[in-house]
Amino acid sequence: MQFGIVQNERFKAVDGSYSLVTNRELFDSQITATDAETTLLRNYFITRGESIHVGNVKSNKEMASKEFKLFPTGKTIRLNLVFPKPEKGELRLYLSKSAGFFPNEGDVWFLFLGRLDNSLWIGSMPEKEWRRENSFWKKDELENNSVNLADIDEIDAQIIENQKIVAPLSPIADISKSQTVRRREIAVVRMQQSRYKCEFDVTHSLFIAKATGCPYLEAHHIIPICFQKQLHGLKLDSIDNLCCLCPTCHRAIHHAEDVFVKEILNTVAKKRDIEKKFGLSMEALYRLYSVEEIVR
Repeated sequence: MQFGIVQNERFKAVDGSYSLVTNRELFDSQITATDAETTLLRNYFITRGESIHVGNVKSNKEMASKEFKLFPTGKTIRLNLVFPKPEKGELRLYLSKSAGFFPNEGDVWFLFLGRLDNSLWIGSMPEKEWRRENSFWKKDELENNSVNLADIDEIDAQIIENQKIVAPLSPIADISKSQTVRRREIAVVRMQQSRYKCEFDVTHSLFIAKATGCPYLEAHHIIPICFQKQLHGLKLDSIDNLCCLCPTCHRAIHHAEDVFVKEILNTVAKKRDIEKKFGLSMEALYRLYSVEEIVR
């Protein structure tokens, strides 16, 4: 699987690929590269003027040996990489305990081209750790990007009268390189349009916020607004990218098991027609939340 926005940011990569290590690959001490992995490996070594040996390792050990940087230490290691069967075109990477690259079954192994050093990095980690590492944005997103109806007293009081917007929305603020500005007033509009119901499940019970006298909800950017810079041209702080969730569902979309996160995403993304309005497929959205199915 090819790196997406999250992985490229996490590893400061130009490009990358990842997949699961199977029992057979571990038994054979070799990984057969997928299409994305093959493309990355071939392009990298071709640009360096290095060809990949066709034939078994023993027939040309020098040409079979390729240099990688081991994640996260940056240690330079050498692994054998060959096309063992010319008629099939399968590219195989050989594992090596002595070199320090020998993943466990079910681990995610990954390759990426470093943005800072233009080196080819290789590494592996347990799948749970991989998902946790690639959810690095979630804590800040939940703490800094959520807006709830208890916050609306911080908005100009003229905006709300009898739970209706009576003043025009303020213009979109300039977005700096270090901070993405969020407009609370559009969250209020979304909450009104949701009729103060959780948009994942309207039957969820809500308490009344004493600051507003309204059912308590929290606004959530379906496409996380922290990716504004990477998704060029898309205005993520918009009414079309907001949904209203009860506190439990809002925490769940950040912290629940993958299956439940997908359920919530499927529901709210369909309501906002995310794929049509933002050109982002459900699979791409899953990857932003690190809940995609990682396959071999």
